[in-house]
Amino acid sequence: MSKGQGRFSRRGFLLGAAAGGAAGAFLGAGGVELYRRWFAETRRTYPRGLEPIVHVPKRFTGKTRELPDAPLGIPGPFPGRVVEVHDPRSVVQGAIQSERVQAMLDRGMRELTGAPDAVQAWQRFFQRGERVGIKVNPVGYARRADVVGDISSFPVIMAIVNGLKLAGIPPRDVVLFERYADEFRAAGYERFVERELPEVRWYASAVTGGNVQVDLEGRDVRDGKRFPADPHVVGYDERIFKRLDYKVPELPDSEPLAYESHVSRILTDEKSVDVQKIITIPLLKDHRSAGITIALKNMSHGMASNVARTHTGTAAHENRCGTFTPQIVALDPIRSKCVLHVLDALIGVYEGGPGNWNPSWGTWEQRSLFVATDPVAMDHVGWDILDGVRARHGWAPVARMGVAGNNRSGTEAFHLRQPEHVPLAEVLGLGIFDPSRIEHRRIQLQG
Repeated sequence: MSKGQGRFSRRGFLLGAAAGGAAGAFLGAGGVELYRRWFAETRRTYPRGLEPIVHVPKRFTGKTRELPDAPLGIPGPFPGRVVEVHDPRSVVQGAIQSERVQAMLDRGMRELTGAPDAVQAWQRFFQRGERVGIKVNPVGYARRADVVGDISSFPVIMAIVNGLKLAGIPPRDVVLFERYADEFRAAGYERFVERELPEVRWYASAVTGGNVQVDLEGRDVRDGKRFPADPHVVGYDERIFKRLDYKVPELPDSEPLAYESHVSRILTDEKSVDVQKIITIPLLKDHRSAGITIALKNMSHGMASNVARTHTGTAAHENRCGTFTPQIVALDPIRSKCVLHVLDALIGVYEGGPGNWNPSWGTWEQRSLFVATDPVAMDHVGWDILDGVRARHGWAPVARMGVAGNNRSGTEAFHLRQPEHVPLAEVLGLGIFDPSRIEHRRIQLQG
């Protein structure tokens, strides 16, 4: 490791914390100090070859209580509470066992809410007559036959739909959605819905991804042609957006949308989609730019446009996930409509995320589901688990990975990965990061 790698410095701070303009404008004085302490503790410098790959598990020592008068949304009525249900028989020889998953989710919902049965647990969040969106994550679908993929799994989706039925919400009032229609289809979700959930509708925000993602209809120009209309693609809301002073190099300064990220119409179009509440199904994965991609990033990069500007190319200053993610999640209606997070950690990705195009892609079977209303607490617990699994496989913690940190694979593309989006989300009131205020309840089902 060369001189200064991983060391906290003014350059490193600005690269990691400034999403255009002064970091203090976003964080405030208290947030800057919190970030400074976190950065100094996690970006330690070690001589080449001497960095210890040892993980000391976090002690989540909080004792949480329900806030009955807290509005649903983020962080919701159970701030700091993260329930993990582990079943050693939930994945057998790589196959997810649907009946086990249903039992895991029902138990997790009862533990989260304190309800005596699954019906009352689901009714704590959902009532008859509401339309509920389920946000999936297809990015890690298996692109080759010889790799294990990792997506929001079909059994978890079915378990959630069954739970919503208990609350009086029929499948016709459920919407499955994702940002890009092509990835949704490639992961097999369209076929799954047609086969197993024919009454459920599905939508995407845009036809596909890529660096240029600013067309409000979700049909950006590729190779000189605009994508044709797709009945499942609804685009982005022109009224609700976050303006930040950076863009992808492919767009000129004169492009008015180059500096804006707009919220998906899936969350705002009351005439057609009309999603009133959202359940997210994030995954337990590392990420080359964001460090981790769990609940927060599943929302920020899955419910808004123009997200490629946060991590385009190899220049260090082009990594902006650290501050972009919490600022987008703080937008209404994302903050107010995302009322429940079900982390599908049956299979996890400890290295090579977000997709198996990365040569270092590595998965393991965690065989757990997590439920929470607080995405910050959920992400902190998941982050700690990821670092523990990484250590067992000889990988450094995600916060120390990068061109200027640990680059074991030789394929790191950014100055340093930016899991700091998780503690920074606490600064914006999106949940609890402090481990002394987080309660990680782990339930072991019988094998």
